[in-house]
Amino acid sequence: MLIKYINRFQTFIIKIIMVMMSFVILSAMLEITWILVTDILTPPYLLIGVDQILDIFALFFLVIIGIELLETVKMIIIESSMNVDVIILVGITAIVRKILIVDLKNTDPLFLVGMGVLIIALAGTYYLVVNSEKEFKCKLDMDDEH
Repeated sequence: MLIKYINRFQTFIIKIIMVMMSFVILSAMLEITWILVTDILTPPYLLIGVDQILDIFALFFLVIIGIELLETVKMIIIESSMNVDVIILVGITAIVRKILIVDLKNTDPLFLVGMGVLIIALAGTYYLVVNSEKEFKCKLDMDDEH
């Protein structure tokens, strides 16, 4: 009896998270649009500085990560499970975003080594998960009502 209410609560929370994530993704897209429009309409016209381009790319990756996370959460509701490979890909995308925005001149070399090790670990894990014969899914106890 209690499990039924906990499952409904869990589903409710996940739906709220989806709404909030959608708002954040929309907000990031509006931010990108604002930056592009203001940069294009201010002198020198139609030119965007290198620093601004890096900021814009970082925001694009942020939107991509948000969409992937939203898709993962949507899958949790629809299938009552999480695909491990999708979560690993979100992690790889997040690391790529971090690498794109890192200032190499002011970054500790050990940090870069750590990022490299993390990328290799995530890529290796993704390779093993995708090429294995097993299906790596985390099953969740969800309410049947969607």
